[in-house]
Amino acid sequence: MAVVFKSRGSQVSIEVGEYEQIPENGHGDMREKRLPKSKHASVVLMGFGLLCVLQAVLNITLRLSHRELPHKGKKEEICPQDWLQFNFSCYYISSMRKSWHSSRQDCLQRDADLVIINSREEQAFLTGFTKAAWIGMSDKKKEGIWIWVNGTPVNKDRLEWAPGQPDGAFGGEDCGDIRTMMNFIGLNDSNCSLRSQWICEKTLR
Repeated sequence: MAVVFKSRGSQVSIEVGEYEQIPENGHGDMREKRLPKSKHASVVLMGFGLLCVLQAVLNITLRLSHRELPHKGKKEEICPQDWLQFNFSCYYISSMRKSWHSSRQDCLQRDADLVIINSREEQAFLTGFTKAAWIGMSDKKKEGIWIWVNGTPVNKDRLEWAPGQPDGAFGGEDCGDIRTMMNFIGLNDSNCSLRSQWICEKTLR
């Protein structure tokens, strides 16, 4: 008999059968039709081999099916080139220096905004890349009331300010930056017209 296994794009055929032993005397009497023990063992081995072939065909079929199935689910989000990633945000740290307002315009052109720092862990991640960099907070609307660029208030207790800051020195410092200087590490208020590096942020979505 013939056994046929089919998989996508392939077909495996196996011929299985019994062969009659030719008697020595050429007449084929009843004694020669008895099934020898050795032939019984060969049938068992043949059955085992058939199972192995079936398993191999099944494995090939599953692999081919897995390759052809489209990958479902959300595409993995990654940050643009030259941006850093922390949790679900991407950060661009400039090498140039501009005023606070010009820095924000640069971020907006990159489909981002000046960074909003939500925790001390995020602040620690951003500390050390530059001596000073603009971030997205200011108190331009009302002195002493610091607001992020998205309109939410700055929680001073959740972040680390540089010693004695904010102090509103030199007749008004309405824009915020992050400092990493000797004995002066943390958030700071500064004059918005000063030229400094800046940090943009965009969230993964």
